[in-house]
Amino acid sequence: MKIKTVTVQCEEGLHLRIAMLVAKTVAQWGGAVHILCKEGTGRVRRVNACSVMELLLLGAAAGTLLKIIAEGPSEVSVLRDLAVLLETGVPV
Repeated sequence: MKIKTVTVQCEEGLHLRIAMLVAKTVAQWGGAVHILCKEGTGRVRRVNACSVMELLLLGAAAGTLLKIIAEGPSEVSVLRDLAVLLETGVPV
């Protein structure tokens, strides 16, 4: 299991196009990936990165810190790809 912390840089935050690309990347990879986001109340929300709806429900605006947790083969490369996608909004 590998963990990477990223900051959402996209001006619009984690929006539909990025969420769809994240879910597609994870589905192609085949491992388990979860994303954690701290809510305003201090509670941490954990979502399945394969679910576009769950990703959108994070409500991650620009500047939000997210933790990506990946388990499985090639977890380092999927973490790298997802970090670039979440930070820049551009797929690798």
